[in-house]
Amino acid sequence: MTLSITPEEAAIRKTIAQYFRALNHSDVEAVLKLYTNDPVMLPFLQPTVVGTEAVRLNYESTFQHIRFQVQTSIQELVEMSAEWTYVRTESAGTFTPVSTQKGSPATFHELFLLRKSSGGEWLIARYSFSPTTELPVL
Repeated sequence: MTLSITPEEAAIRKTIAQYFRALNHSDVEAVLKLYTNDPVMLPFLQPTVVGTEAVRLNYESTFQHIRFQVQTSIQELVEMSAEWTYVRTESAGTFTPVSTQKGSPATFHELFLLRKSSGGEWLIARYSFSPTTELPVL
């Protein structure tokens, strides 16, 4: 039996796929295009990151220190309303500190809260993540 997905679910899945593609390419601009104009990030072991400029600085700093090559799978996708959805993902791949260039296996879980824009795109409004394995020292 083949399960079909709705156009909305396909658009949501596309946003998540684009996010991980941008993350794997360390592409700050591509990441930022996927966020709303009032983003909030909840990174592990760090203070909350609020606003577009703070999110930009966070990704710039991250990509100066870390390279990612991860694949993700959506574990849960719930459309809460016509304008809000959440997506829970599990990701696995390689985490490479720029300073050592020595990649290590890593797994993460993430929670995305997406809001539909006036143009019909699903954008990341809130994002939280944490590793599920110990990460190498930077």
